Amino acid sequence: MTDSIALLTSGIYATLTTWQYMFAVIVGSLSGLIIGVLPGLGPAAGVAIMLPIVLSLDPTTALAMLAGVYFGAMYGGAITAILLGIPGDAPAVMTVLDGHPLAKKGEAGRALGISIIASFIGGIVGLVGLTFSAQIIASYALAFGPSEITALMVFSLSLVSLLSSDAPAKGFAVLGVGIWLGTIGLDAIIGTPRFTFGTAHMLDGLDFAVVAVGLFGVGEMLFSMRERSLPVIRSTYSYSSMRPRLSDVYATKKALSLGSAIGFFIGVLPGVGATASTMVSYATAKKFSSEPEKFGHGAPEGIAAPESANNSAAYGSMVTLFTLGIPGSATTAVLLAGLVMLGLQPGPLLFQQHGELVWTLFGTFYVGNVVLLIMTAALVPLLAAAIFTPRMYLYPIVLCIIVYGVYSINYSTFDLLMVVVFGVVGYLMKTANFPLAPLVLGLILGPILEVNIRRTLVATRGDWTAFINSPISFTVYALTLLLILTPLFKSIIGLLPNKRTIIE
Repeated sequence: MTDSIALLTSGIYATLTTWQYMFAVIVGSLSGLIIGVLPGLGPAAGVAIMLPIVLSLDPTTALAMLAGVYFGAMYGGAITAILLGIPGDAPAVMTVLDGHPLAKKGEAGRALGISIIASFIGGIVGLVGLTFSAQIIASYALAFGPSEITALMVFSLSLVSLLSSDAPAKGFAVLGVGIWLGTIGLDAIIGTPRFTFGTAHMLDGLDFAVVAVGLFGVGEMLFSMRERSLPVIRSTYSYSSMRPRLSDVYATKKALSLGSAIGFFIGVLPGVGATASTMVSYATAKKFSSEPEKFGHGAPEGIAAPESANNSAAYGSMVTLFTLGIPGSATTAVLLAGLVMLGLQPGPLLFQQHGELVWTLFGTFYVGNVVLLIMTAALVPLLAAAIFTPRMYLYPIVLCIIVYGVYSINYSTFDLLMVVVFGVVGYLMKTANFPLAPLVLGLILGPILEVNIRRTLVATRGDWTAFINSPISFTVYALTLLLILTPLFKSIIGLLPNKRTIIE
């Protein structure tokens, strides 16, 4: 422990006193913040775009810049989610549920402030976990094979019953559609085309950004335009009213703690990703909240939990990357390629052969987290002012951002067509009061569930008991069953007459 603190301190000092490292942190963080704001890009695309640029730099500077892009994009993904209701990346889907309603109430600055503080706290918790328990946690993470990850995905998807507490039947129906959409494209195991309807455009499946931007962005605009008189947000505001509030840290302390812990734990698990962590943390925060009915209508805890989990999971995914050479997400897979291209081989020997580089890099992570806090906090009033832009000017600007962001993914007009299609679908779902989030979550987590189910069956030659043989899997399935049956028991108890009713 003492050695780790000393090595980390020297790494932070090296970062602060070396202008190349500081320059890399600042440029990387700012670039990531911009990339995160643009719908359709996100951390994986941002790191991939930056990768050819940094190969000429020394390894520490290059990795510091790539990491800055990664963490900056995680911060930036919440900005459009809150201001426009469009998730900048997959983990920001949960932030939309409460962040955008709070912004529409005229509290955009507060919503953005909560997301920034939550991101910072989650990042610090993730960094501390990465620094002091990387090798220990990585050894436990190896216990999660395909059957255990299958159980975790089933548990994550069953949380729709909590997210759609007003209409769980609708939530599960939409989830089923999302899982089906996730099967479109080439089979991940044997490569057979599925539900492509004879077009080559569908072979790679549906891109998350296309579906999310259509549902949340275009769908929201279509839904709001059907009202002749749009809600008017106050036209005047002060700079102080748009700044983050430290009082929100105390008010959301439980959600921040839960989100940070859950995010780091799930982030360590290879192949699970930050999206599952935001979903689990949101549902857990709602479960333990004293006012769960406010979730989905602008609850501060509904922003704090997923945003802290999102950033904590980002650092958690670094654990298996550095200690075992196993990428825990799409972004860390790109970072793995960067490490190899820079002549470094991730794994247990990395700490022995390149210890100074690793601890200096960890130092840049800490400094970068503080830089992002200052940078985004300074920009909050300017960003939040966008919510006061008249709709007649705001919507054309948003549409231009959507067209640019979506087209830049694959340079495909087919993607633009799909945005329109899912925009109409989103409008119809909102009109019929169907929740949007389960569809996107099914699209993201469904393929992970399918691949791990099939890997388990292949490894065990079709033995279905393999899914419950593991103590971890059995425990997770038991929690899932309890989660699903709890609302049913509550409804049954609610129908039973109480003693007072019987006496009367």
